[in-house]
Amino acid sequence: MRSSPWVARVLLVGGVLLGTGAHPLTAQKISIAPNVGVYVPTTELVKAANGDEFKQEISLTVGGRVGVALGKRLGLEFTGAYAPSDLKISQSGFGDQNQDANIFTGSGRISYQLVPLSSPVAFLLTGGVGVINRSGAFYADMADKTDIGGTVGASARFRLGKLLRIQLSAEDYLYKPKGQIPGFTASDEKKTQNDVHLSLGLGIPLLGLGQSGQ
Repeated sequence: MRSSPWVARVLLVGGVLLGTGAHPLTAQKISIAPNVGVYVPTTELVKAANGDEFKQEISLTVGGRVGVALGKRLGLEFTGAYAPSDLKISQSGFGDQNQDANIFTGSGRISYQLVPLSSPVAFLLTGGVGVINRSGAFYADMADKTDIGGTVGASARFRLGKLLRIQLSAEDYLYKPKGQIPGFTASDEKKTQNDVHLSLGLGIPLLGLGQSGQ
């Protein structure tokens, strides 16, 4: 998978926000959560005038999330997920074909707790910047494999004892692919994508374990 300078920019923005937080890093709470989930593209990437369609398939995902509490309600989250997906091509006269076409997504986002983590069940809203990168046999000759867009989401966290929490999340990546899709021309319609990620993760606090209400 080819790296993108946008990934570095997202991480840089996250670092700047951390540096301007209300508390020193040592006083904040950091948690890491490995995730498994489902990647659900809701629309086709390209639909040609002759009826040919190009659509990413639903896939399982593996990844993780790092969360940083900046206060009792405000925080930062950084996520990454890999979907070993297939791509479905519907062409007139040829029927449907599936090819290897994987997706990596990452995000840097602000989180706001509607119900604080001190409660047995907490609810969060998130919003920020998302990165979408493509790999696999079908995308091998694609010149621009990376897109940048917005991301919004919501999560519910369930406390398991004093430390561990289970988090259920739904996140929507909104973007318009800018790369030239193999087999389609520049005149073919490119739709704004809504790629939904549903995930289940186990949160493991790393720092600031002695703080209450975080």
